[in-house]
Amino acid sequence: MPLQLCPIASRLLRSFRRKRESRATISPEKILGPRFRGGERRHHGASWTAGVIAAATTGAQPAVAQSSVESFFRGQTVRIVVASGPSGGFDTYARLLARHLGRFVPGNPTFVVQNMPGAGGLRAAGYIAKVAPRDGLTFGAMQGGMVKAPLLGLVGADYDSTAMRWIGSLNSEVHTCVAWHTSGITKMQDVLERELIVGAATGADSELIPMAFNSLIGTKFKVIAGYQDGPRILLAMQRNEVNGRCGWSWSSVVVQHPEWIREKTISVLVQVPTRHADLAHVPLATEIAKTDDDRQAIEFLFGHLVMSRSYVLPPEVPAERTAALRAGFDAMVKDPGVIADFAKANHELTPVAGADLQARVNRIYGTPKPVIEKALAAIGASKR
Repeated sequence: MPLQLCPIASRLLRSFRRKRESRATISPEKILGPRFRGGERRHHGASWTAGVIAAATTGAQPAVAQSSVESFFRGQTVRIVVASGPSGGFDTYARLLARHLGRFVPGNPTFVVQNMPGAGGLRAAGYIAKVAPRDGLTFGAMQGGMVKAPLLGLVGADYDSTAMRWIGSLNSEVHTCVAWHTSGITKMQDVLERELIVGAATGADSELIPMAFNSLIGTKFKVIAGYQDGPRILLAMQRNEVNGRCGWSWSSVVVQHPEWIREKTISVLVQVPTRHADLAHVPLATEIAKTDDDRQAIEFLFGHLVMSRSYVLPPEVPAERTAALRAGFDAMVKDPGVIADFAKANHELTPVAGADLQARVNRIYGTPKPVIEKALAAIGASKR
């Protein structure tokens, strides 16, 4: 039967196909709103940016005039602009970074967090890409999904993710599909042969992943959407309303229900986009896909999970300052004290280096247009 797209996917696909003759430049006012509220004094967009640059180049900040990276960063404050509100996981990861990174960057600058929620992360992404000073004293904490937003033609996403300078990611998420022990399904091959009913939250990865796998791999997931959140899906599994769940990050599995792993109450069927060290025996979705186009579509849809807690500089930041921040990040995530602090906060630390993030962004942007269209159709297809 013909495939029909859900409303969200249909709008994305029409937006992607539509040829835009021009792109409007994002103004500071549109990104920041009438006032930018942070830990510093409030300023309007363009004048604020000019003020920061002017302050950094006056006698009050003589380090800018000096050539060495250490001299530049000494005594400076580096802002981490977080694309979410305070207190959530995205924010707490950034605050852990701010607590430690200064010890590993030449000159030992101070790092502070400023929250800039809005438009699902696009507000902060646009600010970093278009407005933020390009001196290395401001970088963003961005959701991985913002990387491909321009490729989908989303309003406000008129930036080039490949032009930004990626510092690193504190967490590389691995999402899984699991089956409840009473389902009779224990491996991915079983789902290629018979139906597995999985619970899902509408529009979340718990819905998009099984839909994509049905289209691109040939699985037989039956998706029951409408659950409010992950915990309610897990409760439905326990009540045998559904027999499994997709889009469950492995870091959440080991924190929420380690006994289910130990007692084999669940079977992990597949993982995406990369292999977790705990799951060496579980296949990757891209290993099961039969064609290059299908593999590329899976990578396009879910490859950003590698960048779950990523940090990025604006374009054109001097190379030596970018290198210093990357090197500092790489040294920080190997420090025993830092590792212990993340463990104490119950935050998984699975870092990805900045150069690796940059290469992944380039691969995402190199996805052929027909593959992008196929990926969008996969997450919107439903049989009527």
